[in-house]
Amino acid sequence: LDSRATAELLRLFREINDEGQTILMVTHSITAASHAKRVLFIKDGAVYHQLYRASMSTAAMYQKISDTLTLIATGGARK
Repeated sequence: LDSRATAELLRLFREINDEGQTILMVTHSITAASHAKRVLFIKDGAVYHQLYRASMSTAAMYQKISDTLTLIATGGARK
């Protein structure tokens, strides 16, 4: 998808989710994941860590996801 279509799809997912529908999105895109209310990190076939958006901005969620991926890649401890 191009950037415009991606933004529209993420907006639509948010709207559907806000109406109470669960959406399971599998992605390697930090940008896409940063729009989610909850992000699960899978490592070696198991849930390794999870983040909840709460009142975080998309930018703050992006940074948390990036930091978590760095910890996973470098073998650091979970936060």
